[in-house]
Amino acid sequence: MGFVLEASYKHDAGVQLLRTPVDIDRFISELLGAGPDYRAATVYAIDESTDADPTHELVVAVDPTRDLGSVRYAGEDGEFYSQGDTTNPDRIVYAYFGTGHEFPANSEITLNSVRLAMVELLSSGGQIPQNIEWQPKESIDLPLS
Repeated sequence: MGFVLEASYKHDAGVQLLRTPVDIDRFISELLGAGPDYRAATVYAIDESTDADPTHELVVAVDPTRDLGSVRYAGEDGEFYSQGDTTNPDRIVYAYFGTGHEFPANSEITLNSVRLAMVELLSSGGQIPQNIEWQPKESIDLPLS
């Protein structure tokens, strides 16, 4: 078998299984059009050959008006946020299942980088994606939810 991504962002949408980069593209497009209450999703790389629970969580968030997004990875080595090239002077809040979650002001990256992080999560079986720069949660000054 191999790995599959389980992605979820909305109760009535259920868990979606993403097996290929094309599936990931379709999912990101769906998330971009889901409305302001559904701008973030949880993603897990699941080994289909075992019943073991994943030891990681990837949260991907998208902003369709700015063509940017943010990523959070939590795993055995800690919790990390994507680090972008600029700092947004406004609060960065993405809604997950209708509830707002704050991200660091410097966490915005391109949507393509968000997509590549998902592709790499799938190909690595749940390891932290290396295509983006990460900052540990402990180094962030903002109070995060």
